[in-house]
Amino acid sequence: MSPLGAPVLHGLAVPSASVEPFPATAQVQSGAGVSVRAADGASATLAHGAALLPGLVNMHDHLRAFLPTGRASEGVPLTTAITSSSAAQAVAEPEDYRTLTAIAAARQALAGVTSVVDHVYPLHRPGLLEAVVAGHREVGIRGYVALGIMTRGQPDLCTSVAEIANLAERAADQLLPKERLYLAPVSLRQNEPGDYAEAAAAADRLGLRLYTHIAETPAEVEACLAQHGLRPLELLHRAGFLRPGTVVVHGVQLTDTEIELVAATGTIVAYCPTNHLRFAKGVAPVVELLSAGATVTLGIDGMESLFHEMRQAAYAQGQAAGDPGALGSAAAFEMATAAGAQALRLPTGFDGGDLVRLDLTAPQFQPLVDPVWSVVHRAGLGDVTDVVVGGRSIVRDGELVLADRFALAEKAAATIRRLAERAGSSVPDVWDIPSPATPPQ
Repeated sequence: MSPLGAPVLHGLAVPSASVEPFPATAQVQSGAGVSVRAADGASATLAHGAALLPGLVNMHDHLRAFLPTGRASEGVPLTTAITSSSAAQAVAEPEDYRTLTAIAAARQALAGVTSVVDHVYPLHRPGLLEAVVAGHREVGIRGYVALGIMTRGQPDLCTSVAEIANLAERAADQLLPKERLYLAPVSLRQNEPGDYAEAAAAADRLGLRLYTHIAETPAEVEACLAQHGLRPLELLHRAGFLRPGTVVVHGVQLTDTEIELVAATGTIVAYCPTNHLRFAKGVAPVVELLSAGATVTLGIDGMESLFHEMRQAAYAQGQAAGDPGALGSAAAFEMATAAGAQALRLPTGFDGGDLVRLDLTAPQFQPLVDPVWSVVHRAGLGDVTDVVVGGRSIVRDGELVLADRFALAEKAAATIRRLAERAGSSVPDVWDIPSPATPPQ
């Protein structure tokens, strides 16, 4: 520790996949940033047991899990999975949003995520956005909010484009900096085509960016062609939705022409490989997008961690191409770090004060030959020892700094129980979580 209590961290610095790792010492400067310098002597020896990485960027998630999953949900179609949580969403209050956001933010932080784009919907009652932001801040993660617009579906959960644009206008630079807000029609399942043009016009007026799920399944493409004579991405382009800074999530079902369209318009893709595998959506053409010059980032989307997404991306792309090296470790690492930071208009490497330290002494890392390869193919959330966001420690020695993870877990379990009961569902006792102070029976 430094004299003021800010941590001094040792490790092999890996600022990017293109820079040779070097022994380094990182001084966390109490909210002012992180100073990473080459180490020598005894400090260099200490560095060999750990890695210092840039912050991991999760470009797509929904941090409120309204329905816990289990074996009963295996094989459930995507549309059923989406609609099955509507009953719980309808009875959710702001405090429920805060609690469920905070436990998910804790899970992200403990897995090395420093920035996340949280796609939030429904936003059907006052106070929900404020609760989400409070949940991010409770843990210390840097939260970006994609304000979900849903005009189709259960009527009491729907909102108009104008309502969400007004919410964004009130929140911009008051609740969150403007650059951390997106206007985000949910998908063609939950939106009319005209919503995209209206959202684009509102974004122009307010100086905001755009965000949506698109080209996710063959069924979505077929329905769009049948109803509008256009493929989903073509429909968005006609609406003026594709532009520099716009984020399209999934992009599984894209033609060569659409790939070129993504690249030409400066649209960013958030690739969620484990989610695609879980719901058998297909394999997004990531190698082709990168070859065309498009920016491709990674999203966790309800799965485990960005460590898993990095290797799933490499494995899925290799399987689709019939070439295990189609998407290498360096590309996967950059998608989770520099590409995400650039998409959010953050500094890359350690320049923005974000840093993640991994313990490399575990057996799965040894013998260590290539830190980048080992991070992509071997690291997991249990290996994270420290996380720094904007020069502020939010995880130290594997524990949250700003919140108590046991208290968060207890609140989340109680919240899910209350939501289930309000929605008329039975609740198994296994949902309850004992305090760590509770003696074993």
